[in-house]
Amino acid sequence: MAFAEDDPFAVSQKFEIQSLLQGLLDKHVLVRLDVPGHAVSIISTVLDLDPKKGLVILDNASEDALNRQLLQAPAVRLQGLLNRVMIEFQGPMHPASQGGKPALALEWPTTVRRIQRRESFRMDVPTTRPATCLIRDPGLPEGELSFNLANISAGGLQLIDRTGLLASREVGTFFDDAILSMPDVGVLDVNLRLLRHDQLIQEGGKPPMQLIALRFFNLASNLQITIQQYVSTLERAVLARRWGGD
Repeated sequence: MAFAEDDPFAVSQKFEIQSLLQGLLDKHVLVRLDVPGHAVSIISTVLDLDPKKGLVILDNASEDALNRQLLQAPAVRLQGLLNRVMIEFQGPMHPASQGGKPALALEWPTTVRRIQRRESFRMDVPTTRPATCLIRDPGLPEGELSFNLANISAGGLQLIDRTGLLASREVGTFFDDAILSMPDVGVLDVNLRLLRHDQLIQEGGKPPMQLIALRFFNLASNLQITIQQYVSTLERAVLARRWGGD
Protein backbone atom coordinates (compact mmCIF):
# COMPACT_ATOMS: atom_id res chain seq x y z
CA MET A 1 0.00 0.00 0.00
CA ALA A 2 1.50 3.31 -1.03
CA PHE A 3 1.42 6.24 1.37
CA ALA A 4 2.66 9.78 1.12
CA GLU A 5 6.13 10.21 2.57
CA ASP A 6 4.81 12.71 5.12
CA ASP A 7 1.94 10.47 6.29
CA PRO A 8 2.16 10.82 10.09
CA PHE A 9 0.38 7.46 10.55
CA ALA A 10 2.71 5.39 8.35
CA VAL A 11 4.89 2.68 9.92
CA SER A 12 7.57 1.11 7.72
CA GLN A 13 10.07 -0.45 10.13
CA LYS A 14 10.01 -4.24 9.78
CA PHE A 15 10.25 -4.95 13.50
CA GLU A 16 7.39 -2.59 14.36
CA ILE A 17 5.18 -4.00 11.60
CA GLN A 18 5.75 -7.55 12.86
CA SER A 19 4.96 -6.42 16.41
CA LEU A 20 1.65 -4.89 15.28
CA LEU A 21 0.68 -8.01 13.33
CA GLN A 22 1.63 -10.21 16.29
CA GLY A 23 -0.64 -8.09 18.47
CA LEU A 24 -3.57 -8.65 16.10
CA LEU A 25 -2.92 -12.39 16.32
CA ASP A 26 -2.30 -12.66 20.07
CA LYS A 27 -5.34 -10.59 21.06
CA HIS A 28 -7.70 -12.29 18.57
CA VAL A 29 -8.64 -8.89 17.17
CA LEU A 30 -11.64 -8.70 14.87
CA VAL A 31 -10.48 -7.30 11.54
CA ARG A 32 -12.45 -5.99 8.61
CA LEU A 33 -11.45 -7.11 5.12
CA ASP A 34 -12.84 -5.11 2.24
CA VAL A 35 -12.17 -4.16 -1.36
CA PRO A 36 -11.93 -0.36 -1.61
CA GLY A 37 -14.60 0.98 -3.94
CA HIS A 38 -16.57 -2.28 -4.06
CA ALA A 39 -19.43 -3.66 -1.99
CA VAL A 40 -17.35 -6.55 -0.68
CA SER A 41 -16.43 -6.88 3.00
CA ILE A 42 -16.18 -9.50 5.74
CA ILE A 43 -15.19 -9.63 9.40
CA SER A 44 -12.29 -11.97 10.05
CA THR A 45 -9.48 -12.79 12.49
CA VAL A 46 -5.75 -13.38 12.08
CA LEU A 47 -5.06 -17.12 12.38
CA ASP A 48 -1.28 -17.20 11.90
CA LEU A 49 1.73 -15.23 10.67
CA ASP A 50 4.28 -16.57 8.21
CA PRO A 51 7.02 -13.93 7.89
CA LYS A 52 9.27 -16.28 5.89
CA LYS A 53 6.67 -16.64 3.14
CA GLY A 54 5.48 -13.08 3.69
CA LEU A 55 1.87 -13.98 4.48
CA VAL A 56 -0.76 -13.04 7.06
CA ILE A 57 -3.17 -16.00 7.38
CA LEU A 58 -6.80 -15.06 7.98
CA ASP A 59 -10.10 -16.80 8.58
CA ASN A 60 -12.16 -16.96 5.40
CA ALA A 61 -15.82 -16.13 4.86
CA SER A 62 -18.54 -18.75 5.14
CA GLU A 63 -19.81 -17.71 1.68
CA ASP A 64 -17.67 -18.99 -1.21
CA ALA A 65 -18.74 -16.08 -3.41
CA LEU A 66 -17.24 -13.56 -0.98
CA ASN A 67 -13.98 -15.50 -0.81
CA ARG A 68 -13.75 -15.52 -4.61
CA GLN A 69 -14.33 -11.77 -4.79
CA LEU A 70 -11.59 -11.10 -2.23
CA LEU A 71 -9.15 -13.39 -4.03
CA GLN A 72 -9.89 -11.80 -7.41
CA ALA A 73 -9.47 -8.22 -6.16
CA PRO A 74 -6.19 -6.43 -7.02
CA ALA A 75 -5.93 -5.35 -3.38
CA VAL A 76 -7.77 -6.09 -0.14
CA ARG A 77 -7.73 -3.69 2.81
CA LEU A 78 -7.41 -4.91 6.40
CA GLN A 79 -8.53 -2.78 9.33
CA GLY A 80 -8.40 -3.79 12.98
CA LEU A 81 -8.40 -2.09 16.36
CA LEU A 82 -5.40 -2.94 18.56
CA ASN A 83 -5.30 -1.29 21.99
CA ARG A 84 -7.69 1.42 20.76
CA VAL A 85 -5.42 2.15 17.78
CA MET A 86 -6.56 1.48 14.21
CA ILE A 87 -4.19 -0.75 12.24
CA GLU A 88 -4.65 -0.60 8.47
CA PHE A 89 -2.85 -1.97 5.41
CA GLN A 90 -3.72 -3.54 2.10
CA GLY A 91 -2.32 -5.89 -0.50
CA PRO A 92 -3.08 -8.87 -2.76
CA MET A 93 -4.82 -11.89 -1.26
CA HIS A 94 -4.13 -15.57 -1.95
CA PRO A 95 -5.84 -18.87 -1.10
CA ALA A 96 -4.35 -20.67 1.91
CA SER A 97 -5.10 -23.33 4.48
CA GLN A 98 -4.84 -23.47 8.24
CA GLY A 99 -5.22 -26.67 10.24
CA GLY A 100 -6.45 -28.46 7.15
CA LYS A 101 -9.23 -25.93 6.56
CA PRO A 102 -9.49 -23.28 3.81
CA ALA A 103 -8.19 -19.83 4.75
CA LEU A 104 -7.10 -16.58 3.17
CA ALA A 105 -3.60 -15.11 3.03
CA LEU A 106 -2.85 -11.42 2.71
CA GLU A 107 0.63 -10.44 1.56
CA TRP A 108 2.89 -9.16 4.33
CA PRO A 109 2.75 -5.36 4.33
CA THR A 110 5.79 -3.14 3.80
CA THR A 111 3.88 -0.20 5.27
CA VAL A 112 1.12 -0.09 7.88
CA ARG A 113 -1.01 2.84 8.98
CA ARG A 114 -1.39 3.22 12.75
CA ILE A 115 -4.19 5.68 13.58
CA GLN A 116 -4.83 6.42 17.23
CA ARG A 117 -8.57 7.06 17.06
CA ARG A 118 -11.16 4.65 18.47
CA GLU A 119 -13.84 6.23 16.32
CA SER A 120 -12.13 5.01 13.13
CA PHE A 121 -13.42 1.45 13.44
CA ARG A 122 -16.49 0.99 11.27
CA MET A 123 -19.04 -1.77 11.53
CA ASP A 124 -21.39 -2.72 8.72
CA VAL A 125 -25.07 -2.46 9.63
CA PRO A 126 -26.92 -5.71 8.81
CA THR A 127 -29.69 -5.38 6.25
CA THR A 128 -31.80 -7.79 8.28
CA ARG A 129 -31.93 -5.28 11.17
CA PRO A 130 -31.35 -1.91 9.53
CA ALA A 131 -30.47 1.29 11.33
CA THR A 132 -31.82 4.46 9.73
CA CYS A 133 -31.17 8.17 9.71
CA LEU A 134 -33.84 10.75 8.95
CA ILE A 135 -32.33 13.72 7.08
CA ARG A 136 -34.19 17.02 7.00
CA ASP A 137 -33.39 19.17 3.97
CA PRO A 138 -35.53 21.49 1.81
CA GLY A 139 -34.39 19.70 -1.34
CA LEU A 140 -35.80 16.35 -0.22
CA PRO A 141 -39.37 15.18 -0.92
CA GLU A 142 -41.60 16.71 1.76
CA GLY A 143 -38.47 18.20 3.30
CA GLU A 144 -37.17 15.01 4.89
CA LEU A 145 -36.30 11.41 4.05
CA SER A 146 -35.12 8.33 5.94
CA PHE A 147 -31.99 6.54 4.68
CA ASN A 148 -30.63 3.13 5.68
CA LEU A 149 -27.11 3.04 7.12
CA ALA A 150 -24.37 1.11 5.33
CA ASN A 151 -21.97 1.36 8.27
CA ILE A 152 -21.33 3.35 11.43
CA SER A 153 -18.53 4.30 13.82
CA ALA A 154 -18.34 6.51 16.89
CA GLY A 155 -17.27 9.34 14.60
CA GLY A 156 -19.73 9.12 11.75
CA LEU A 157 -21.78 7.02 9.37
CA GLN A 158 -22.48 6.21 5.73
CA LEU A 159 -25.96 6.44 4.29
CA ILE A 160 -27.24 4.43 1.33
CA ASP A 161 -28.59 6.98 -1.16
CA ARG A 162 -30.36 4.70 -3.64
CA THR A 163 -32.03 7.50 -5.60
CA GLY A 164 -29.14 9.99 -5.55
CA LEU A 165 -31.16 12.64 -3.74
CA LEU A 166 -28.12 13.79 -1.74
CA ALA A 167 -25.66 13.55 -4.64
CA SER A 168 -25.86 17.28 -5.40
CA ARG A 169 -25.17 18.39 -1.81
CA GLU A 170 -21.75 19.97 -1.41
CA VAL A 171 -19.05 18.60 0.87
CA GLY A 172 -19.29 20.51 4.13
CA THR A 173 -23.09 20.75 4.08
CA PHE A 174 -24.62 20.52 7.55
CA PHE A 175 -27.74 18.54 8.32
CA ASP A 176 -29.10 19.72 11.65
CA ASP A 177 -31.60 17.81 13.77
CA ALA A 178 -31.18 14.51 11.97
CA ILE A 179 -32.73 11.50 13.71
CA LEU A 180 -30.60 8.36 14.09
CA SER A 181 -32.54 5.18 14.87
CA MET A 182 -30.61 2.10 16.05
CA PRO A 183 -32.28 -1.26 16.83
CA ASP A 184 -32.30 -2.15 20.55
CA VAL A 185 -30.39 1.04 21.37
CA GLY A 186 -32.69 3.96 20.71
CA VAL A 187 -33.38 7.13 18.76
CA LEU A 188 -30.98 10.07 18.90
CA ASP A 189 -31.11 13.63 17.61
CA VAL A 190 -27.76 14.31 15.90
CA ASN A 191 -26.11 16.98 13.76
CA LEU A 192 -24.18 15.79 10.72
CA ARG A 193 -21.66 17.26 8.31
CA LEU A 194 -21.22 15.84 4.79
CA LEU A 195 -17.67 14.52 4.25
CA ARG A 196 -17.77 12.91 0.80
CA HIS A 197 -19.76 11.09 -1.82
CA ASP A 198 -18.74 7.47 -2.51
CA GLN A 199 -19.72 4.88 -5.09
CA LEU A 200 -19.70 1.16 -4.47
CA ILE A 201 -19.41 -1.08 -7.53
CA GLN A 202 -21.95 -3.87 -7.16
CA GLU A 203 -21.64 -7.34 -8.59
CA GLY A 204 -23.92 -8.90 -11.20
CA GLY A 205 -24.19 -5.83 -13.42
CA LYS A 206 -26.16 -3.83 -10.84
CA PRO A 207 -25.74 -0.04 -11.00
CA PRO A 208 -23.23 1.53 -8.59
CA MET A 209 -24.58 2.24 -5.12
CA GLN A 210 -24.32 5.83 -3.89
CA LEU A 211 -23.01 6.22 -0.34
CA ILE A 212 -22.97 9.49 1.57
CA ALA A 213 -20.32 9.75 4.30
CA LEU A 214 -21.21 12.07 7.17
CA ARG A 215 -19.45 13.01 10.38
CA PHE A 216 -21.16 13.69 13.70
CA PHE A 217 -20.92 17.38 14.59
CA ASN A 218 -20.99 18.76 18.14
CA LEU A 219 -22.01 15.36 19.47
CA ALA A 220 -22.63 15.32 23.21
CA SER A 221 -20.53 12.83 25.16
CA ASN A 222 -23.58 10.86 26.34
CA LEU A 223 -24.77 10.46 22.75
CA GLN A 224 -21.31 9.34 21.64
CA ILE A 225 -21.35 6.68 24.36
CA THR A 226 -24.74 5.44 23.14
CA ILE A 227 -23.51 5.22 19.55
CA GLN A 228 -20.38 3.39 20.67
CA GLN A 229 -22.59 0.93 22.54
CA TYR A 230 -24.41 0.22 19.30
CA VAL A 231 -21.09 -0.30 17.46
CA SER A 232 -20.04 -2.71 20.22
CA THR A 233 -23.37 -4.53 19.88
CA LEU A 234 -22.67 -5.06 16.18
CA GLU A 235 -19.18 -6.35 17.03
CA ARG A 236 -20.57 -8.84 19.55
CA ALA A 237 -23.16 -10.07 17.06
CA VAL A 238 -20.41 -10.77 14.54
CA LEU A 239 -18.41 -12.65 17.18
CA ALA A 240 -21.46 -14.66 18.23
CA ARG A 241 -22.17 -15.74 14.65
CA ARG A 242 -18.50 -16.58 14.06
CA TRP A 243 -18.17 -18.76 17.14
CA GLY A 244 -21.62 -20.35 16.95
CA GLY A 245 -23.18 -18.43 19.80
CA ASP A 246 -25.98 -16.92 17.73
